[in-house]
Amino acid sequence: MLKFQLKKISLFLILAFITFNAKTEIIQKQNTLEKYLNLDQAVYITGKVINVIDGDTIKIERDDNGTPEKIRFLGINTPEKGYYDNDNYIEDPEPYSIDATNYIYNIVNGKTVKVYYAKDDYYSRDSYGRLLGVVVYNGRILNIELLREGLAKRYFYNANPILKFEEWTKAEASARIRRVNMWSDYHKNRIVITEVYPDPPGNETDTGKEFIEIKNFGKDQVNLKNWLFMFDKSTHYSKLTSNDFILNPGEVCVISTVDEATFRSLFPSVPQSAKYLQSQDNFWFTNNPTPIQQRIFYLATPDRHIEEVLTFSLDWYDGLRNGGKSLQRVNFRKIETGIQTSDSPDKELFKADTPNPGIVE
Repeated sequence: MLKFQLKKISLFLILAFITFNAKTEIIQKQNTLEKYLNLDQAVYITGKVINVIDGDTIKIERDDNGTPEKIRFLGINTPEKGYYDNDNYIEDPEPYSIDATNYIYNIVNGKTVKVYYAKDDYYSRDSYGRLLGVVVYNGRILNIELLREGLAKRYFYNANPILKFEEWTKAEASARIRRVNMWSDYHKNRIVITEVYPDPPGNETDTGKEFIEIKNFGKDQVNLKNWLFMFDKSTHYSKLTSNDFILNPGEVCVISTVDEATFRSLFPSVPQSAKYLQSQDNFWFTNNPTPIQQRIFYLATPDRHIEEVLTFSLDWYDGLRNGGKSLQRVNFRKIETGIQTSDSPDKELFKADTPNPGIVE
């Protein structure tokens, strides 16, 4: 009798332990999701992955109605496998595009996933009709994993309300700190953004006043021919120049979209020693509709390895939003050490002041 009771007690304890562990695992997964997502703004579907198209796009068969659904991973952009020239698809893989595709394929192909997306229909799909979602498999948030593995960049499409943007920024920064995959050549040439004027008073598309300033902190000259840039709302790079443009060690270069004479008339204090580059492709810092707390600008080498990225908010400082002030780098520790010492955005590295193009203090 005693032996039977002991067996019952043992069985009860085992079941209680299993139940406790299961509940704990559910709570932990929920806490992880809540770290990155505003769950009150989201709903989800489940489905079996029937095709991995690339690193940030999959197709599932929905469990609720059995129909196929193409899912575009929300909040990120993986390197492209190719691009369209009019109606012709050109296969031209960017670095790590195949790695990102294989990473997702090896985890979810043929598996059932959960996809969180915005309740509000305005945010739930892109212009191609794809469902914009955060893909979760066995508690793993794959969008975040791609950021942490250096296989994706942030891409905040239309300020989607289910994303906690700062946490996604930290996830990308962790890969940058560790120099993994697409961040392996980060700051390799020591070309650094030292000033940016994103929102001059007046017309938002008055690109003659908007500018970016860079400096060569390295020991070697750098040719900016075929260097590229990308804004947070773009998925493809634009080109700075197709011509040879040498930036020697210690030299400063101001980049805008008007000719040099026009720019110097707008900013007469620019020293003659500062170089000027009129960007081949047009750019301006669109200040909506992507989230105002996350402006992102990427600078890349011709082989599309990221050299520099700047994250900032127009609400960091008074006068930065349509107030006549620019962001100016004042903390160069990140450059001197070659690493980012924290996973916070770049606020600690900059100040807001009257635009001062061509001069790095």
